[in-house]
Amino acid sequence: MKIGIVGCGQVGSASAYACVLRGVGTELLLVDHNEALAKAQAEDILHATPFAKAMPVSAGSYQDLADAGIVMIAAGVSQKPGETRLDLLKRNAEVFANIIPQIIKAAPEAILLIASNPVDIMTHMAARIAADSGHAAGKVMGSGTILDTARFRTLLGGHLGISSHSVHAHVLGEHGDSEVLNWSGASVSNIGLMDFAAQAKAEIMPHKKAEIDEAVRKAGY
Repeated sequence: MKIGIVGCGQVGSASAYACVLRGVGTELLLVDHNEALAKAQAEDILHATPFAKAMPVSAGSYQDLADAGIVMIAAGVSQKPGETRLDLLKRNAEVFANIIPQIIKAAPEAILLIASNPVDIMTHMAARIAADSGHAAGKVMGSGTILDTARFRTLLGGHLGISSHSVHAHVLGEHGDSEVLNWSGASVSNIGLMDFAAQAKAEIMPHKKAEIDEAVRKAGY
């Protein structure tokens, strides 16, 4: 499956590199308004393929997204110091209004995976823009709170002194300041989090919960 990535900054380039390392897809195409950046990132990632998954990695235009099965969208302006994810909305909305129709025109059957912030609102906006461009309903999704969930599990594993792979915990709601860490539903394998923490002599006291909550919620800043 051909995968397109629009936006070749830190998120987009890391996503492309992860696809190569994990062997996801059969071809990668990188697109960015800075064509030189897209070309440089594509060449760097391509040069890693002898030690990972061998696949074509190239830079191109929106038209080159034709036949892509998935298009990851990481395009948008960066978050400034002191700026919330919601502050990004107006500026990134203008970016999406420009790029989504071009993507749909080139790859009308592709699934769109949104990673730009504020990701939940941008996903909703992308779905509306895509629908107006004739894109099939249900083919737009966002990365949601998967990153926050990973942070939550990592910090819990670190506190408990175990692999984060054994921690089952989720962050609910939006990817942003109002997200909710689901402490009551967390577990280690099939043992409730607090019970395991007591057995491991690594109790999670209120101050530790607050510390982890703050670290997960504010990590992006």
